[in-house]
Amino acid sequence: MEETMRATSFIQNEYPQFRETYPAHAETAEKVILHQLVQAIIREGIVRYEWADDWSTISIPLGKGGTLRIKVSRRYRLGHFDIEGHVQYVDERGNSHTIHSPEGCLDLLFEDHEISEAQSAFYQEIRNSVENYGLALTIAEHRALAVKEEARGLQAPDAISYALKKKQESTSFSPLTFFEQWVIQGHTIHPCSRTRLGISLKDMTRYAPEWEGKPCVIPLAVHHKYSRMTTKEGQTVKSILFKEYPELKKSFEEMCAARDCNPEEYEIIPIHPWQFRYTLPVYYQEALERKRIIPLEDAGIKMAALISFRTLAPYQNRVNHHIKTAVNVQMTSAIRTVSAASTQNGPILSRLFQEVFVNDSALTRSLTIMSEPSGIHYEPEGAVNEEERHFLQKNLASILRENPENRLAEDEIAVPAASLLTESPITGDLIVEELVKRQGKAGLAESAAAFVQEYARALLPGIVTLITKYGISMEAHLQNCVVVFKDGQPQRVILRDHGGIRIMNERLNRFFSQQPIDPSTNVLTEQRGELLDIFSHAVLHNHLGEIIVALVRKSGIEEGVLWEAVEGVLREVYASLEENTLTAEDALEDAAIIFSSPSRMKALVRMRLLNQYTENSYVDIANPFSPGSEV
Repeated sequence: MEETMRATSFIQNEYPQFRETYPAHAETAEKVILHQLVQAIIREGIVRYEWADDWSTISIPLGKGGTLRIKVSRRYRLGHFDIEGHVQYVDERGNSHTIHSPEGCLDLLFEDHEISEAQSAFYQEIRNSVENYGLALTIAEHRALAVKEEARGLQAPDAISYALKKKQESTSFSPLTFFEQWVIQGHTIHPCSRTRLGISLKDMTRYAPEWEGKPCVIPLAVHHKYSRMTTKEGQTVKSILFKEYPELKKSFEEMCAARDCNPEEYEIIPIHPWQFRYTLPVYYQEALERKRIIPLEDAGIKMAALISFRTLAPYQNRVNHHIKTAVNVQMTSAIRTVSAASTQNGPILSRLFQEVFVNDSALTRSLTIMSEPSGIHYEPEGAVNEEERHFLQKNLASILRENPENRLAEDEIAVPAASLLTESPITGDLIVEELVKRQGKAGLAESAAAFVQEYARALLPGIVTLITKYGISMEAHLQNCVVVFKDGQPQRVILRDHGGIRIMNERLNRFFSQQPIDPSTNVLTEQRGELLDIFSHAVLHNHLGEIIVALVRKSGIEEGVLWEAVEGVLREVYASLEENTLTAEDALEDAAIIFSSPSRMKALVRMRLLNQYTENSYVDIANPFSPGSEV
């Protein structure tokens, strides 16, 4: 394939030391993403399919004849299944052909009709994802050797021990960044988990987290007439960055003196170096020429790439703010810019969360939310159409986000939940497996159940309370949750990113004399179902469900035991909310839906194939709390 040839050529030219190992990793990537694609097609009901009577095989009848046949070795409660051997195409004559690639699978599924524009784009995204994942596996193998050797010297038996010892010996080491950059596969349920369209392989290896990317953010001085800022408590992007990076303040002042500019008339918008190199000169040329935008290239801020690629942590620093930047590159299914609405909503919602948490000590003990004190975007001048205005706003925008490591105790570390499903560079086990083995119970099943129960106790009380008591539902999936661990035990959860949030004012207004959220922020809903759909997809499917399936798949533990541990914690939380007359009715009704109705999963691939982004599309999946609920 074209992408495989491109990646092979790239490895030969840029990383010749990996020439021998890359082909096997490329093959693994192709198989993993093919299986992710098949899982999505079946779980989201994208095509018609049939299960064999003994549940051992899935058959997909094809439009021009023949059948796609998937042999299944194991099924799980949320519709996952393990594929045994290869995916097979059985033609009309009964001859069997092995399907090796996701593109080959798509060719068969779409062969009886004209390929739509969205489907054609999906092909490209899938191919790009395979290419990037193969490269990620290649560099991960190389990186693991160095970490394993260092862990041996530190006498650290697992990843958590290694990160804690490194933190304690150096104030510059960030366990959070370490674990973020060990998320090799990316999104666990989307076959486009490593899609990065529009960026060269060389730039990807320079900036991507799995390649230990260290982008140097370029501060832009932007005249205040051409910027719009929203703050939580009056702190601007400029004031925060000047305090944290004194050399930036000095550079800015020198620039203003040299150009005879009034320093009070300029704000600062930090921009990702990729965006600075490829987007700024093309689309903001006039603004640069007229000095509405003045780059401070000599005051670049060295950062470290986190899971999302465009969100960055301070390099060798556990205190300074994270910076969410705009990058005009498609990752998974979306172009990763920063909308004007996001720069406004972040600080507004952060004020709301501060008011909620300061008056609810029980909530604060189990959950915190990374504050976004300031957001800023470019505001174009003159007669530009709305489409151009939105483009210019969202491609030159950024949000400052509180650093979750700056308030941790010395013996605590913050770990992104997504990293729990990553292979540890030290043992080769999943990091969640390492944590299970720390439980010290009599057997593996008991240790796994104990860990899942403690994890659920850290994760669920705060998230469920926000929904039922305050009407606030956040996308608390693996990528958006940072879990604080102490001695290998989950203590509490820190949520990040306000994207996808829904707020039900009917519930929130019980605690405020004036409506706290402006309806124009477009995060409000009147539907309980929207709150619970987000919870079901993000928390049950794309968080706890993925952890449970990974543990069962790797160890053979009975799945029901782990879901029973989650259910026990969830029922405790709802029982507590039912004791309060203010929340009793909502708690009863929410619990009835969560425990009795089908669970709801966002149909990510279906949405992509239909080019549907304005509204979320969900599918019903069996309820994980119902015994025998496998597909």
